Amino acid sequence: MNQGKKILLNTLLWIALPAALLGLFFLLKAGVLLICIYSFLLLLLSARIMITLWLKPLQCSRKLSSNIVNIGDTVKVILKIRNPYFWPLFWAYAEENLPPHMPKQGTFKRFLFLPPKKTLHLYYSLKIMKRGCHAIGPLVVETGDVFGLFRKSRVDKKRDFVTAVPNYRMIEEYQVGQNRWLGDYTAQRSIFEDPTRIRGVRDYRRGDALKRIHWKSSARTGRLYSKVYDPVIEAGTTVALDFHEDSWKDAAPDKNGEPASEVAVQTACSICRYLWDGGWKIGFFSNGRDPLGIPGITMAQASSSDSLSQALEAARMGVSDHRLQAISIRAKRSQDQFSLIHENMGRITLSDGLPLETLLMEELPYIERQQVLVIITGAVTESFISGILGIRALGYRMMIFIVNNTVAHDAAFEAFVPHGIEVFDLEHERRLSEVATGRRFL
Repeated sequence: MNQGKKILLNTLLWIALPAALLGLFFLLKAGVLLICIYSFLLLLLSARIMITLWLKPLQCSRKLSSNIVNIGDTVKVILKIRNPYFWPLFWAYAEENLPPHMPKQGTFKRFLFLPPKKTLHLYYSLKIMKRGCHAIGPLVVETGDVFGLFRKSRVDKKRDFVTAVPNYRMIEEYQVGQNRWLGDYTAQRSIFEDPTRIRGVRDYRRGDALKRIHWKSSARTGRLYSKVYDPVIEAGTTVALDFHEDSWKDAAPDKNGEPASEVAVQTACSICRYLWDGGWKIGFFSNGRDPLGIPGITMAQASSSDSLSQALEAARMGVSDHRLQAISIRAKRSQDQFSLIHENMGRITLSDGLPLETLLMEELPYIERQQVLVIITGAVTESFISGILGIRALGYRMMIFIVNNTVAHDAAFEAFVPHGIEVFDLEHERRLSEVATGRRFL
């Protein structure tokens, strides 16, 4: 309503001022001056019309060679700027807003002239140098009238995003121990049975399904027998990455100056890749933030729904992001499970949301008790110790990796090892090899 009143007042002012000047100049009989004043007003009006017609109708679109890349890869971009109307755009300056400190090649800013119904293309490439979700755009366009009286800028809403997934190390060169629990194994007690594994037969009981009857034994003995199956569970692992800001304040960078939080991401990715290659069911969750607001899914999945457009709008520059939805990917065995986890690790950023121990308690109903919980963090607090011991008391098997924080590792070792929880210090790279040694979980 206020905006409408402002436009109305400006319109009335532009009408009333020339009318007042017209009456004054007729009263003073200043005909030549009247012509000059009206020529100047006509010039101002023409300049305003030029800016309105030139800037507003521009259509911008962007095509990327890839949305998901590795660190060090080059993304090729084609930017299209189209004038869809019947009047020309005499001049404008266009410049892409690109991530800083990344090598760029090609034309990503230039002066342009656009005839009616014509499209201009800008070609450039960008080398992605670090992990994360990087915004390409928005395009900033500035234009003005041909008289040089007014200039006006516009920021296009269209933005595209490139996710640089983290690097990881293959652990295959390490010798795998004989006690490694990999794949399916027989459970001591289970309410589920595997119909492909027959342990033996027993007498038929009323209510047994026909498919359970062992017909060969029944025909041979003249009595009905039912099959007995092995109770089997499927081994799996859920990796929990602590990405709360407070967890990494005291963790030291590695020898190459890489922040401890980035080392943790690479470690989590290496472990997930190792387990996925071995055929485990793997899951992943974290209390970090997804800057696009689509945690747990890929860009390809989001683009087929309405969520991506809303997420991209919320991710625009200058809009504060307070979304604290945890990243949660349920454990399963599939061909695209690792790529899903890998992409989500590429987008994840530090947050000030839930502490990891709180998130663990919320995720427990979705984690099978037979799975191994692999927890990666950079700090150990009293509440963290209390939460982990509570989960251990429920019968979950856990491994805890402390990244580049010796004090936190000593505290974790003292608190958790007596309760059968394995604790590893990742300050030295060689400790990661112990994932593959196949220690027997207690």
